[in-house]
Amino acid sequence: MDRKPNIIVTGMLDTKFNEIRFLADQVAVYGGNPVVMDLSLGQSADWADITREEVLKTAGVSEKEVSDAPRAKAIGIVGPAGAKKIMELYDEGKVDGVISWAGSVGTTTVTYVMRALPFGVPKIMLTDMASSDVSMWLGNKDIYIVNPTAEQDINIVTRKMVANAAAAVVSMAKVGDVKTEETKPLVAITAYGTTTPAVNACTKFMEDRGWDSIIIHQVGTGATMEDLIRSGDVTAIFDLTTGELTNNMYKSPYGVPDTWVGERVTAASDMGIPQIVCPGGLDQGACGPMSSIPQEYLDDFKTGKRKGFRDTKLPYIHNEGVTIMVPTLEEIEELSNYLAERLNRTNGPTAFIIPMQGWSAYDQREEICTKERGWAEGNGDGPVWEPDEKDPRWSRRATLMRRVLEERFDKSNTNLDLIIADMHINDKEFSELCCKCMDDILNQRWTPGLYRDIKGVVK
Repeated sequence: MDRKPNIIVTGMLDTKFNEIRFLADQVAVYGGNPVVMDLSLGQSADWADITREEVLKTAGVSEKEVSDAPRAKAIGIVGPAGAKKIMELYDEGKVDGVISWAGSVGTTTVTYVMRALPFGVPKIMLTDMASSDVSMWLGNKDIYIVNPTAEQDINIVTRKMVANAAAAVVSMAKVGDVKTEETKPLVAITAYGTTTPAVNACTKFMEDRGWDSIIIHQVGTGATMEDLIRSGDVTAIFDLTTGELTNNMYKSPYGVPDTWVGERVTAASDMGIPQIVCPGGLDQGACGPMSSIPQEYLDDFKTGKRKGFRDTKLPYIHNEGVTIMVPTLEEIEELSNYLAERLNRTNGPTAFIIPMQGWSAYDQREEICTKERGWAEGNGDGPVWEPDEKDPRWSRRATLMRRVLEERFDKSNTNLDLIIADMHINDKEFSELCCKCMDDILNQRWTPGLYRDIKGVVK
């Protein structure tokens, strides 16, 4: 960058006058051009480069509406107005980064603004709320949360921390776009540790064809991926691991924040980009440590409503921070209906492939267990495996999902295909099927029903 980067220094100037001023001064010290934007909820500040009045005017809101509103409502006015204003400036090429310092109210207001900006635009939020659950403020964006140790005051402790943050945002802004000699198309691939073989195979397939890949671990990042798709950066997706939907069902810390529940499996359909979708990981819910599991769920394991691990009548412990919840058939039906509702509206080529022999390393019968599939031979059935009554080689969850989707999928939508595979998700043959579908889509050879003659595909 051959100019000083424009750094929006924003916050509640009525309560953080000295702090925002100091922050702006430090941005200038480290080579940035500070542009102060006022997001006050009380008295507006006339010394800001962008006054609150200007911010509100962008959204067609008056000063009086803010001053007359209760604090919570005022946040809901000023935050979105600030988001609209900063995007107006960004579109004019006047925003290279944004930084703020605030307490809980200011953080809530300012992060509205930060979340509006695209991925890659530096965003630093100094907040004493950093030691708490910050998911509501991060949302699905790349916001750097920094703990300044205090809500306000410039002193021997905060001075250095604030200066560091100011230097950081200026330095990040100076990086600009990271250019390479060639721009490769980007494929997103969703992953769990328990779907790794399929993920690795699809990744290699695309990279061998000259694509870049981004592997999205489905532990609360699903909404971020959806936003990334909507940004236009992603050209295709192997949504192999939709298991985060199960996490959301249990209010798991590894699900997306409540604000973004309902966004998964929407962006690719809306954008019309090619997608291969699978129920990977929907056989399990990744919850917190055993001590965090609500008693009602533990009771389900005791009564047999949920499959317990072996004879323990307890859920399987993945590690000390992750306990595996096993979904009931009723919950699988709910998830199947969710998928049908989202995918019926797809505007681009979409293949939904159900691996009937299991959806993860934990979801496989003893006879097929191998180290390569993620559950070694000799360890018995995988911890969540539940066979179908009529065909014990198949998962009863898969059988139910098949029935629901065959009923619910919109057969008039020529962009959508349901493929039933007599395979396990971590089988080599399954990943080959996924890759063939994607290859055919990208080369405009794909049509629904094309794969019925492939070995392992159920007609």
